[in-house]
Amino acid sequence: MFAHITQQLRRRSARAVTLLAGVLVASMGFILLTGSVDTSRLRVESTADANFRAAYDILVRPAGAAGEVERAAGEVSPNFLSGQYGGITLEEWERIAALDGVEVAAPLAMVGNQRVVLWSELDVTELLDPSLDRQLLRIDRTWISDRGLTRAQDPGADYVYVSRHDLVWPLTRETEFGTELVREYVYDGQPLTADTAHCEQRRPVLEMQPDGQPRTLCPLNVMEGLGEMTPEGRARLIVVHWRQDGTFHTSGQAWVDNAETGDRVVIRMPWATTLLTAAVDPGAEARLVGLDEAVTTGEYLSAEPPEAEREGPDEIIPVPLLATADPQADEAVRYDISRVTSDATGIHGASSLDVARLLAAAPHRALDSEERDYADVYRSVFSGEGRAPVSYNRTVQADPPHYLLEAGPLTPEQVEQNVATAWQEVMQFGGTPPPWLSQDTGFRRLYGNAEINLPGVSLRPTQVGTFDPTAISTFSGLSEVPLESYRPAAASGADERSRELLGERPWLPNSNPTGYLATPPQLLTNLASLDHLLHPASPQAAAPLSAVRVRVAGVTGLDDASQERVRQVAERIATGTGLTVDITVGSSPAPREVEVAAGQFGRPALLIEEHWTRKGAAVDLVREADRKSVLLSGLVLLVCALFTGNLVAASVRTRRAELGTLACLGWSGRRLAALVLGEVAAVAATAAVLAAVLAPLLAGLTGLTVRPALVLLTVPLVLALALLAALGPALRAARIGPAGVLRPPVLAGGRARARRSVVALAAAQVTRVPVRAALAVLSLAVGIAAVTFVTAVLWHFRGAAAGTLLGQAVTLEIRAVDLAAVVLTVLLGAFALADVLYVGLRERDAELAVLRATGWSDRALTRLVMAEGALLGAAGAVLGAAAGAGLVAWVVGALPAGVLGTALGAAVGGVALAVAASLFPVRLVRGLPLAALLSRQ
Repeated sequence: MFAHITQQLRRRSARAVTLLAGVLVASMGFILLTGSVDTSRLRVESTADANFRAAYDILVRPAGAAGEVERAAGEVSPNFLSGQYGGITLEEWERIAALDGVEVAAPLAMVGNQRVVLWSELDVTELLDPSLDRQLLRIDRTWISDRGLTRAQDPGADYVYVSRHDLVWPLTRETEFGTELVREYVYDGQPLTADTAHCEQRRPVLEMQPDGQPRTLCPLNVMEGLGEMTPEGRARLIVVHWRQDGTFHTSGQAWVDNAETGDRVVIRMPWATTLLTAAVDPGAEARLVGLDEAVTTGEYLSAEPPEAEREGPDEIIPVPLLATADPQADEAVRYDISRVTSDATGIHGASSLDVARLLAAAPHRALDSEERDYADVYRSVFSGEGRAPVSYNRTVQADPPHYLLEAGPLTPEQVEQNVATAWQEVMQFGGTPPPWLSQDTGFRRLYGNAEINLPGVSLRPTQVGTFDPTAISTFSGLSEVPLESYRPAAASGADERSRELLGERPWLPNSNPTGYLATPPQLLTNLASLDHLLHPASPQAAAPLSAVRVRVAGVTGLDDASQERVRQVAERIATGTGLTVDITVGSSPAPREVEVAAGQFGRPALLIEEHWTRKGAAVDLVREADRKSVLLSGLVLLVCALFTGNLVAASVRTRRAELGTLACLGWSGRRLAALVLGEVAAVAATAAVLAAVLAPLLAGLTGLTVRPALVLLTVPLVLALALLAALGPALRAARIGPAGVLRPPVLAGGRARARRSVVALAAAQVTRVPVRAALAVLSLAVGIAAVTFVTAVLWHFRGAAAGTLLGQAVTLEIRAVDLAAVVLTVLLGAFALADVLYVGLRERDAELAVLRATGWSDRALTRLVMAEGALLGAAGAVLGAAAGAGLVAWVVGALPAGVLGTALGAAVGGVALAVAASLFPVRLVRGLPLAALLSRQ
């Protein structure tokens, strides 16, 4: 038997070499593609493990804290905790921290936005006219934000009244409570009486006239009842005495005028803003993100409660604050300085309201302009230690934005702000005016809390130091979660127009707490101060914590043991507290497009891209890589089986007469089947051994990882697969019998039908042997399914289903090997289709000779063969594209938009490939020996 097998292989060397090449390519393809799948999976796991962990593994929030987008898509917006105020008690935090397996439980209590006035200095000395005995300068403010797109003209101007006449300020005295006004004036050592009733209950500066009579200059910036957002309510009058010795005596800008004397006229310009305060546990925060190592000046927060101090009858509470060194906001102001050209004496004796209206209507001529940057002014105020210019009388809180869940980009809903119940209510008991930018388009509902100060108790915010948010312990940018590094919720332009408008720079928040973007906490205090910052009647006082961030002990990667540790801790927290518990290990930023409506001060509508947080993205990536690995390996094995089975079936059909002769000589059916299987086994074993030798060498050149065990397994696996694929043809060979020496009809006899076109004739030829046609269709379909599947999966990793920064990183690493797998699978399918066409033509060579004898040209016969290839290709392409789309839906869990287009493109490419594969059998048609074939018939 062995000698006969060897002889047959020598006699039919062309068929043996073809079978050897096919099995060799399939075997090497299996080794390399399985190696590429292993490499892909190792790189996915390596990338995911290297980037799986953020600052915390579990996020605990109040019950019902998830927003509409999070509930629908499992994604949370950047700095979403900035809009979460309370909901978790201190006792619940302590229970969480005491659980087994909890390494760190760091609480966070968002207190709210505090009103702050920063002061910048503006020197106007060089703009004064020394020839005038009285002059008025006007200073207008334009607030600039959103990379220059927002330019908001402040309705209130500052006026600097400079006079060479004597000016008299009301007397003051120092008390244990500070500086107080004394309701009298003294001029040249004598008491001076003046009517000041028209000055809104304030003590004005008096200007002495040449006749010796005083005239009032009523102040503007403290008018009651005018509203802090009106032109009159935001105006100020600064009075300057230009003395005979050349020095200047400038009035202050506080409730009590603490005038300053010097050789320059320096105006202190107020910058009303808000800063977000949060309370943390200093020890837990240090262990979680290394906040203590980020302190740049002063000292770190203490966990001890502030010690009350006595000042007269009042109790003073020094609230400790750790201020950020960078406010992380985009804001500036431009001061436009001009000279009032009308007579300045018109303001003498007028009421505060009349003075404001007269000055607002007065003509003026531009002199100069200067700009100040918010970050520079902020750092000049919060640069060290000591009393901080923060008002904790009341806090202002803003809800998170709400989104319209529609197709396309997210759209935050605009919110109409009720100034009367928000800012002006806050201002009722004095303090600082709200930022003018708070009048811009709002996306967050704003509300003011009840007054914090209790009778006999005063809060004194005290800065203990500053921290650098960029120096906080960083984690992988592929797996960061909100608030882990105290960075702002920056956004970038999502289209060319928006990027150009923003100047190719990120879009940052500003001092407007109702704006779309929110700042991270800029002022940090300890949990022990919450008793003083929250009113006892406030709902937040009972449950002050906004979130608890938990890091689980013993988590080393995305292995099953680490995931189980996190799951167990999360389950204990959820069952023990009833709070919202999210596992954030393996989270990754997911780009989201958001369409933000235009602002009120010039900013056009923007299409921005934000990095929302996709929870558990790393786990999903590894899981999908595993599923993709199984599918690709299965497709490779299927192509190997189809290719081998097709070659063996073709060999049996072409040797039908020979096998029939052996049956006449007494060979049994079992021996005939053994002959066929023996030939296949010899060729398959040789090909598998060659593949086991060559594949590792090729893998080394391409950087793939091929396991030795896989190489050794390939030989018996390919041999078994080849024998299994040849079993059907071998059984058919066993049934041939002595009658096989007769040339059988390709199709059983029947009534003939006329074929009136080349395509119709090609269709009839394709269906003559349905099993063989099905093999060709299925072989190509597997390749097209691989094209559709891998292309769509790559798109899926990059797009909506796994569109995270981690997913993009993984995509870049696995794209090359996946494409290599696809190319080889498709080539095997095309080779199998070409072989089916070749065998069919060999069986019908006499029929083709008759067609040529009756006048068919070589070109017509070529069209016939190519039409057969096109029909087989169309059937395989459609079947493969549909199967590929189905595989994508199985892996992804849905059929993302765009996959159908990918499937259609793969189908068109499959038809083109089938037509190209038919060019090889076409050469057989053109070389047919017409006379010999006809004589044989």
